[in-house]
Amino acid sequence: MTTSLTDRYVAHTVRHLPERHRREIERELRAAIADDIEARTAHGEAPADAEYAALRELGDPAHLAARYVHRAMALIGPDTYPGYVHALRVACWSVLPALYVVLALVLRAHGENAWTAIFRPIGITLTVAMYLVVGVTALFAIADRQRGAHPETTEPIEPWTPDRLVTIENPRPARWSDLIVEVVLAVVLIAALFAQRVLSPVTTADGASVPIVNPGLWAFWVPYFIAVTVLALVVRAVTFRLRQWSPATAVAATALTLAGTVPLAWLFWQAQVLNHALTQDTGDLATPGSWIAWLAVLVLALVTTGSLFRAWRPRSGGGEVDSIALQVGAQR
Repeated sequence: MTTSLTDRYVAHTVRHLPERHRREIERELRAAIADDIEARTAHGEAPADAEYAALRELGDPAHLAARYVHRAMALIGPDTYPGYVHALRVACWSVLPALYVVLALVLRAHGENAWTAIFRPIGITLTVAMYLVVGVTALFAIADRQRGAHPETTEPIEPWTPDRLVTIENPRPARWSDLIVEVVLAVVLIAALFAQRVLSPVTTADGASVPIVNPGLWAFWVPYFIAVTVLALVVRAVTFRLRQWSPATAVAATALTLAGTVPLAWLFWQAQVLNHALTQDTGDLATPGSWIAWLAVLVLALVTTGSLFRAWRPRSGGGEVDSIALQVGAQR
């Protein structure tokens, strides 16, 4: 735990620096702050006021750290860069592991041996990772340039002050980058549902694609889940707009979470989600209560628990706890 403004400012700054530079820059930064405070107190300022003024003159810790390491921020501006890094991290950690697991399960269910099921999805996952990085980068670059091209439509940015420093333990408020990540993930998921009908990694002997998702679900359940996803994004957007937690949005988020996960868990348990044509002998894919059903229900239970915890935890705009809370400059 840090106590003084100087300690908190230094902690926020060095968190953005490479490990090998932290000690040296921390000593240099503390010395510079101490010299500035001493000079100000010598001119009659109170110590607390002198410390506040010295830190305010240094500016946002995230931007100061970027200047220390000469970080290039040409493609995405310094005001957008911290949010971009956070969005890219969340997108990669959310999409890529899930994609790899799904591909491995599909290949294994299709009769491939364990080594093939483990290593073949790596190439596809890396390809998707490349497209994901390019997509998120392009989205943030466009957003950054739109802000600069239309300054009259952008809310004025107040100068950074030490009042924005928060302790490490505090959750950060929601940022517009969080909403962008959720929208991107939803678009990727919906696009994947449509794409797997014609671009499935599983093919028949004559080369025809075998959809991963049971084609019978398109009559009702797939449109239903897409609608629930869109409504959930609307609720998240409303929560973000309100900038504060409210029981109404929490109830709506809870209802939509259960409306999505409970029917999906039931469909998995009844072996109705994956296409039975993925394997010739059907096996576990057509057996209610199989290990695949147990695994899916377990994952959905964990997702539901996390979603309900996030919905009912009072916080500013619905943002979750994150170590990147120290990037105070992005909290606008």
